[in-house]
Amino acid sequence: MADYSLSNYSFELPKELIRQVPPENRTDCKLMILDKGRITHSVFTDITSRLERDDVIVLNKTRVRKSLVLGKKDTGGKIEINFLRRTNDGFIALIKGKIRDGETFEIGGRKVKVNSDSDGFRIIEGELDWDFIEGIGHLPLPPYIKKKDDFDYYQNEIGTQTGSVAAPTASLHFSSDMIRSLETRGVRVKYVLLEVGYGTYKEIKDDCIRKHIVDEEEIEVDNDLVSEVERARGKVVAVGTTVMRSLETASYPGRLAPYRGFTRIFIYPGWKFNSPVTHLVTNFHIPRSSLLSLVYAFGGEERIKTAYREAIEKKYYFYSLGDAMMMDKYP
Repeated sequence: MADYSLSNYSFELPKELIRQVPPENRTDCKLMILDKGRITHSVFTDITSRLERDDVIVLNKTRVRKSLVLGKKDTGGKIEINFLRRTNDGFIALIKGKIRDGETFEIGGRKVKVNSDSDGFRIIEGELDWDFIEGIGHLPLPPYIKKKDDFDYYQNEIGTQTGSVAAPTASLHFSSDMIRSLETRGVRVKYVLLEVGYGTYKEIKDDCIRKHIVDEEEIEVDNDLVSEVERARGKVVAVGTTVMRSLETASYPGRLAPYRGFTRIFIYPGWKFNSPVTHLVTNFHIPRSSLLSLVYAFGGEERIKTAYREAIEKKYYFYSLGDAMMMDKYP
């Protein structure tokens, strides 16, 4: 019987395994391979030799907005604003620094006003649009990365649509050259769109993880992808938890179909997978997170725990700038 207690999703991670600087080349990382009862170790570029003609690999084509902006209060103090999404009233944002509702401040030479909504998020009102924000903004790197540079690595090289506040980290390992190499081998490369929200960093707080609520995110699964997956004669590989959640949403209640809308599905052990995904490529995730619970569900809880212990022992890097694993579906 599955253990849904929060403690079952916790583990101790040495701080030195949270990589702070990306590799020089985005494909330069370790790859752990979980295949049935075996764990083997390789390098990420080995994926090209593990995929064959007519296998389908699915990536997330989203890119990260430069939504992190520095502001100046009327008193001269500085604040940091992370713009999350637009609403009818303005922009929902997170603010680092003290500022009260009703106060004004300046960003990029423009005056704006701050208030709060019923969920505690700050609402920024003023003459703002995404073009202006991105023109003066920076990439909103994860909170566990202390060196706040605009790493080129953190921008999805194979992405085509900007709209996320966090990167689909499994896709970050793929270069355009690697994608072309896969296509030359006859591997069918397809894309979904999931606009990653700030909730991807959110730890589960409830003692029973099933009480956790996943933030809503917008997705698109098109007819071309559905047709390719239906014709697949080999592996169907989801690159990242965002792709897995997109395909599972589009497969409800039992068969993959085109879908455009929102999802807030929360996948944890006991989940009945409906999509035809056979393999998952993903990074090593944050403890007490919905990302880890999805990996438990797909890869097998005990097998993943064993893999994580071995990853720590062999000094794999975890989180957004870390190494990767490729697993088959369990059992």
